[in-house]
Amino acid sequence: MNLIELRNLYRITLNDFSIRESDYHLNILLNEYFNLDFTFININPAHKLEESQINKILKSLDKLKNNYPIDYLINKKLFLDNEFYVNEDVLIPRPETEELVNWILEDNREIKDKKRVIDIATGSGCIAISLSLYNKYFETVGVDISRKALDVCKINKKRISSKVNFSEYDIREEKIFSEKFDIIVSNPPYLTLNEILTIGDNVKFEPKIALFAPSEDPLLYYKKIINFSKINLNKKGYIYFEINPLYIREINQILAENNLNDVNFKDDFRGKKRFLKITLNE
Repeated sequence: MNLIELRNLYRITLNDFSIRESDYHLNILLNEYFNLDFTFININPAHKLEESQINKILKSLDKLKNNYPIDYLINKKLFLDNEFYVNEDVLIPRPETEELVNWILEDNREIKDKKRVIDIATGSGCIAISLSLYNKYFETVGVDISRKALDVCKINKKRISSKVNFSEYDIREEKIFSEKFDIIVSNPPYLTLNEILTIGDNVKFEPKIALFAPSEDPLLYYKKIINFSKINLNKKGYIYFEINPLYIREINQILAENNLNDVNFKDDFRGKKRFLKITLNE
C-alpha cells in the first residue's frame, strides 16, 4: 500500500471526519511513527510502506474510527508550547486549562519572592510543571491520588527538566503539610455521570477517576480543597479552580457557607464561566 492509497482509505473509513481532519490525523501518525514529514508525503504519494508499518497505521485507523484520541496514539500533547507525555492514565490537557495557568502566571508576573504552590489532582503534571517553568519564584508541588498518573508526572518531569515534586495524596483525607502554601490550584473531577451523554465520545477513553465527581455530591472536591486551604494556605493566599459552569449557583453557596467573599469568576474562550479565584483573607 502506498501513501495515496492509505490516504484514500483514511478518508473513506473516517467518514465522520472532514477530509482535512482525516488527512491531518494521517500526516501526524506518519510523522510520529515513521518520521515521514508533510513535505515527503506530498512529494512522494507513491511511496510504499513496509508491511509492519501498514499494520501499525491500520491499527491506529481502527482506533480513530472508534473515537480514540490521537493524543493517546502518539503519547503526546502540546500544552503551553511544551510536549507532555500522556496515556490513558491521565486526562489530555485542554486549552481551557492553559487559560487557568496563564491567569495565575499573569497575576504573579511581578513577584520577587518565593511562593509555594500546590497543584491538587495534578494528572499529567501539566499545570504544576508549567507554573514552575514560567515563574522561577514558584516552588511547586503536585499531588494526585493515582499512582499511575504520578508515573506519568515523573516522565514529564524528566522530559521537561522540571524541579516540581510529585507525591501521592488523597484530598479527601485531611493532612497538614509541614510548610503552608501561598497558592492552591486544582482542576479536580467535576463532571457527573448525568453529563456523560453530553461529552465527546473520545472522552470515554480518559480515566474516570479524573473526570467524574460523585453524582450525589458533585462539588465534593471543591469542598475538600477549601477545607484543605483552611489549614494549609497562608493568609492572603489564593485558590484557583477550574470549575463546572453548570454548578455556579451551588459553588456560590459553598463560598458563602465558608465566608469566602473575595472571589472572582473568569470566562473561558468559549464564554463559559470556567475559572474561579478565591483570596483567603483570614
